[in-house]
Amino acid sequence: MAYIMLTRSGITGLAVAGLLAVAGCSSTSSTPPAQAGDAQGGAPAGGETQGGGGEAVAVDYVDSRYHYRIDSPGRVIANPDGSASFIGPSERMQITVVSGAKAADISALAREDSKAMATSLAGFRQLSSPAAVTLGGYHMTRFGFTWNAGTSSVTGKAVELTSVQYYVPKNAGTVAVITYGIVTNQFDPQGADDLASTFKWL
Repeated sequence: MAYIMLTRSGITGLAVAGLLAVAGCSSTSSTPPAQAGDAQGGAPAGGETQGGGGEAVAVDYVDSRYHYRIDSPGRVIANPDGSASFIGPSERMQITVVSGAKAADISALAREDSKAMATSLAGFRQLSSPAAVTLGGYHMTRFGFTWNAGTSSVTGKAVELTSVQYYVPKNAGTVAVITYGIVTNQFDPQGADDLASTFKWL
């Protein structure tokens, strides 16, 4: 997952850095509190749950800066760089917005990101190449990968995440990049797509 700077052309390195920065906390049990830019960050999404087994209620996040909404596995933080992220004990999500020339060719942007991840993420393994898909009424591009997100502070073992990165266009010059990941033994591709399909430009 990459910390992708909003409105800047080089997105992948920063998106990844943000998730790596918290990799050592992958076994912590608390969710960070929302910050000031988190509009409606604590409102449950109609009582939905993300599956059974006591999983957390989905949280409806509305971003007032870039005007989009999405369901999240937990409370989303609006970051100073314009991105928004959720970091939980076993799963993570980040949304960034890219504007300008790079946003005009989403397939090329996704290919560039996957190549950058191959050299910047420990244990990176691409599971699928960037491909077009329609989710939630949007024609988007996605690709999947696994990577080593650090060492669990509880077990001392490496934490492998399976992630999917989605590119959702608003227009020819703006695209949202959603990166969702969860520990590999809990990954459900349909669940990842279901989460991405809740994204809406407002």
